[in-house]
Amino acid sequence: MTRSVEVPDYEVHGEVRVDPARTALVIVDMQNDFVKEGGTLVVPDAEGTIAEIQQLLSLARESRMKVVFSQDTHAEGDPEWEIWPAHTREGSWGWEIVSDLAPRDDELVIRKVRYDAFYGTHLDHFLRLWNVDTLIVCGTVANICVHYTAASAALRWYKVIIPKDATSALDPFDLESSLRQTAFLFNGVITQSAAIKADVADEPVYRSKIEDAARISGD
Repeated sequence: MTRSVEVPDYEVHGEVRVDPARTALVIVDMQNDFVKEGGTLVVPDAEGTIAEIQQLLSLARESRMKVVFSQDTHAEGDPEWEIWPAHTREGSWGWEIVSDLAPRDDELVIRKVRYDAFYGTHLDHFLRLWNVDTLIVCGTVANICVHYTAASAALRWYKVIIPKDATSALDPFDLESSLRQTAFLFNGVITQSAAIKADVADEPVYRSKIEDAARISGD
């Protein structure tokens, strides 16, 4: 017997302002196996979120926000392949982060072996080193790797922001139920990617300092 279950309401915030000096954009598992045609475990809506994630990347890079990519990484015999089809085999095309979102050399790539990007990695170490206290978490899969990374961040008392249009799931219900849990259990902020703004104090002075630094470095 089947029955319908409604997702309880949660707030979708309007404009959300962040301090780029204390914020990191975390892009979860946007890899060919999950995103591109020919991948072994394609998430139907993942490719459709690329434009929104690119918008967030532009915001982060222009405001000098820290950027982190998680990269799901497995090898032969991985027990996770008993749950899911073989995917993101290290070194394969499917393991690579999609070229549309290619990390820059100065951006952190975290190779993870479980759903949670904090599990067994040095992610928390770098966030503390950077004095980051707020994470914008997006990518795929909403109720799996995005959710467990966001939950793990919240349990460490990071403020969590999830732009729902930059996050994808295998099923629409999974997306909605995950967002509701993040808002309800962790006081997370659910919003849209275009609603996130970087608060840069004294913006003209800030831009001048960037330009001066570029001249000094010869760029």
